[in-house]
Amino acid sequence: MSSYEFKRIICPFSETPAEWHARQMTFDPSKDVAVFARISYDAYNERLSIVEEIDEKKEKKFYEYILLHRERTMYQIELSINKTGKCVKKDLDEPFHRFEIPSNATFYGEATIGSNALPGLGVNVALFGGEMGDDRYYVTVTEPGCVPVHENVVSKKYGFIHTSFFDVELGVDPERFVPPSECEE
Repeated sequence: MSSYEFKRIICPFSETPAEWHARQMTFDPSKDVAVFARISYDAYNERLSIVEEIDEKKEKKFYEYILLHRERTMYQIELSINKTGKCVKKDLDEPFHRFEIPSNATFYGEATIGSNALPGLGVNVALFGGEMGDDRYYVTVTEPGCVPVHENVVSKKYGFIHTSFFDVELGVDPERFVPPSECEE
Protein backbone atom coordinates (compact mmCIF):
# COMPACT_ATOMS: atom_id res chain seq x y z
CA MET A 1 0.00 0.00 0.00
CA SER A 2 1.42 3.42 -0.93
CA SER A 3 1.85 6.35 1.50
CA TYR A 4 -0.99 8.12 -0.30
CA GLU A 5 -3.36 5.16 0.08
CA PHE A 6 -2.44 4.69 3.75
CA LYS A 7 -2.89 8.41 4.48
CA ARG A 8 -6.39 8.23 2.95
CA ILE A 9 -7.30 5.41 5.38
CA ILE A 10 -6.07 7.30 8.48
CA CYS A 11 -7.19 10.78 7.41
CA PRO A 12 -9.76 10.32 4.65
CA PHE A 13 -10.03 14.06 4.03
CA SER A 14 -6.31 14.72 4.73
CA GLU A 15 -7.27 17.14 7.50
CA THR A 16 -7.75 17.08 11.20
CA PRO A 17 -11.36 17.49 12.33
CA ALA A 18 -12.75 20.81 11.12
CA GLU A 19 -13.48 22.25 14.58
CA TRP A 20 -11.46 21.62 17.71
CA HIS A 21 -9.77 23.33 20.62
CA ALA A 22 -6.68 22.26 22.51
CA ARG A 23 -3.71 23.28 24.52
CA GLN A 24 -0.52 23.70 22.57
CA MET A 25 3.19 23.96 23.38
CA THR A 26 5.70 25.30 20.87
CA PHE A 27 9.44 25.37 21.41
CA ASP A 28 12.08 27.17 19.38
CA PRO A 29 15.38 26.25 21.05
CA SER A 30 17.45 28.46 18.75
CA LYS A 31 15.69 31.56 20.11
CA ASP A 32 15.21 30.21 23.65
CA VAL A 33 11.43 30.68 23.27
CA ALA A 34 8.60 28.56 24.64
CA VAL A 35 4.96 29.32 23.90
CA PHE A 36 2.11 27.75 25.86
CA ALA A 37 -1.28 28.36 24.30
CA ARG A 38 -4.95 27.52 24.10
CA ILE A 39 -6.01 27.28 20.48
CA SER A 40 -9.47 27.15 18.89
CA TYR A 41 -9.48 25.99 15.28
CA ASP A 42 -12.44 26.50 12.92
CA ALA A 43 -11.71 25.34 9.37
CA TYR A 44 -15.31 25.87 8.23
CA ASN A 45 -15.07 29.62 8.77
CA GLU A 46 -11.26 29.87 8.41
CA ARG A 47 -10.58 31.33 11.83
CA LEU A 48 -8.26 30.77 14.78
CA SER A 49 -8.23 32.00 18.34
CA ILE A 50 -5.00 31.70 20.29
CA VAL A 51 -4.38 32.74 23.88
CA GLU A 52 -0.69 32.40 24.58
CA GLU A 53 1.94 32.77 27.24
CA ILE A 54 5.35 33.44 25.74
CA ASP A 55 8.42 32.64 27.80
CA GLU A 56 11.27 34.34 25.97
CA LYS A 57 14.63 34.31 27.74
CA LYS A 58 12.86 34.11 31.12
CA GLU A 59 10.52 37.05 30.38
CA LYS A 60 6.81 36.22 30.20
CA LYS A 61 4.32 37.91 27.91
CA PHE A 62 0.62 37.16 27.43
CA TYR A 63 -1.41 37.74 24.26
CA GLU A 64 -4.66 36.78 22.65
CA TYR A 65 -4.90 36.58 18.88
CA ILE A 66 -8.11 36.31 16.88
CA LEU A 67 -7.43 35.56 13.22
CA LEU A 68 -10.40 35.92 10.90
CA HIS A 69 -8.99 34.89 7.53
CA ARG A 70 -12.12 35.43 5.46
CA GLU A 71 -12.34 39.00 6.75
CA ARG A 72 -8.54 39.31 6.36
CA THR A 73 -8.38 40.74 9.89
CA MET A 74 -6.30 39.90 12.95
CA TYR A 75 -6.78 41.20 16.48
CA GLN A 76 -3.87 41.19 18.92
CA ILE A 77 -4.86 41.77 22.51
CA GLU A 78 -2.05 42.37 25.00
CA LEU A 79 -2.75 40.56 28.27
CA SER A 80 0.67 40.87 29.93
CA ILE A 81 1.45 41.57 33.54
CA ASN A 82 0.36 45.22 33.35
CA LYS A 83 -2.98 43.98 31.90
CA THR A 84 -3.58 46.97 29.70
CA GLY A 85 -5.79 44.93 27.40
CA LYS A 86 -4.53 47.05 24.52
CA CYS A 87 -6.00 45.76 21.28
CA VAL A 88 -4.50 46.23 17.86
CA LYS A 89 -6.52 45.47 14.73
CA LYS A 90 -4.35 44.54 11.73
CA ASP A 91 -4.80 43.43 8.16
CA LEU A 92 -4.19 39.72 7.75
CA ASP A 93 -2.42 38.88 4.52
CA GLU A 94 -1.44 35.27 5.11
CA PRO A 95 -3.73 32.48 3.93
CA PHE A 96 -5.55 30.21 6.37
CA HIS A 97 -3.29 27.32 7.41
CA ARG A 98 -5.27 24.11 7.50
CA PHE A 99 -4.06 21.45 9.89
CA GLU A 100 -3.61 18.66 7.42
CA ILE A 101 -1.23 16.09 6.13
CA PRO A 102 0.20 17.58 2.91
CA SER A 103 -0.48 15.66 -0.28
CA ASN A 104 3.24 14.99 -0.77
CA ALA A 105 3.67 13.49 2.73
CA THR A 106 5.51 10.22 3.17
CA PHE A 107 4.01 7.71 5.58
CA TYR A 108 6.72 6.66 8.06
CA GLY A 109 4.75 4.19 10.13
CA GLU A 110 2.56 3.69 13.14
CA ALA A 111 3.40 3.81 16.84
CA THR A 112 1.83 3.87 20.28
CA ILE A 113 2.45 6.84 22.53
CA GLY A 114 2.53 5.43 26.04
CA SER A 115 1.99 1.70 26.26
CA ASN A 116 -0.17 -0.88 24.55
CA ALA A 117 0.34 -3.35 27.43
CA LEU A 118 -3.17 -2.69 28.75
CA PRO A 119 -6.21 -0.99 27.18
CA GLY A 120 -6.30 2.75 27.76
CA LEU A 121 -2.58 3.18 28.47
CA GLY A 122 -1.63 4.46 25.03
CA VAL A 123 -2.67 6.34 21.93
CA ASN A 124 -2.15 4.92 18.45
CA VAL A 125 -0.58 7.41 16.07
CA ALA A 126 0.57 7.64 12.47
CA LEU A 127 3.79 9.41 11.49
CA PHE A 128 4.25 11.42 8.29
CA GLY A 129 6.89 13.74 6.90
CA GLY A 130 7.99 15.57 3.81
CA GLU A 131 9.19 18.82 2.33
CA MET A 132 7.46 22.11 1.60
CA GLY A 133 9.77 24.40 -0.31
CA ASP A 134 12.97 24.67 1.72
CA ASP A 135 11.31 23.38 4.89
CA ARG A 136 11.16 19.84 6.18
CA TYR A 137 8.21 18.77 8.35
CA TYR A 138 7.19 15.81 10.49
CA VAL A 139 3.57 15.32 11.60
CA THR A 140 2.09 12.88 14.12
CA VAL A 141 -1.69 12.35 14.22
CA THR A 142 -3.98 9.99 16.11
CA GLU A 143 -5.14 6.86 14.40
CA PRO A 144 -8.02 6.88 13.86
CA GLY A 145 -9.32 10.44 13.73
CA CYS A 146 -6.32 12.36 12.41
CA VAL A 147 -6.21 14.58 15.53
CA PRO A 148 -2.88 16.48 15.70
CA VAL A 149 -0.36 15.30 18.29
CA HIS A 150 3.01 16.75 17.21
CA GLU A 151 4.39 18.88 14.42
CA ASN A 152 8.10 19.52 13.84
CA VAL A 153 9.38 21.94 11.24
CA VAL A 154 12.99 22.35 10.19
CA SER A 155 13.22 25.64 8.32
CA LYS A 156 16.15 27.51 6.82
CA LYS A 157 14.40 30.75 7.78
CA TYR A 158 13.19 29.85 11.31
CA GLY A 159 15.31 26.87 12.40
CA PHE A 160 13.79 23.94 14.30
CA ILE A 161 10.32 24.40 15.80
CA HIS A 162 8.49 21.71 17.77
CA THR A 163 4.74 21.93 18.52
CA SER A 164 2.72 19.53 20.69
CA PHE A 165 -1.06 19.43 20.95
CA PHE A 166 -2.85 17.99 23.97
CA ASP A 167 -6.24 17.96 25.67
CA VAL A 168 -7.79 18.20 22.19
CA GLU A 169 -11.60 18.36 22.20
CA LEU A 170 -13.85 18.46 19.18
CA GLY A 171 -16.01 21.52 18.56
CA VAL A 172 -15.43 25.20 19.28
CA ASP A 173 -17.07 27.98 21.26
CA PRO A 174 -18.04 30.64 18.66
CA GLU A 175 -17.49 33.36 21.29
CA ARG A 176 -13.74 32.65 21.09
CA PHE A 177 -13.74 34.43 17.70
CA VAL A 178 -15.50 37.63 18.81
CA PRO A 179 -13.04 40.45 19.51
CA PRO A 180 -13.52 42.58 22.63
CA SER A 181 -15.61 45.71 22.05
CA GLU A 182 -12.57 47.98 22.56
CA CYS A 183 -11.04 46.41 19.43
CA GLU A 184 -13.79 47.74 17.18
CA GLU A 185 -12.59 51.26 16.49
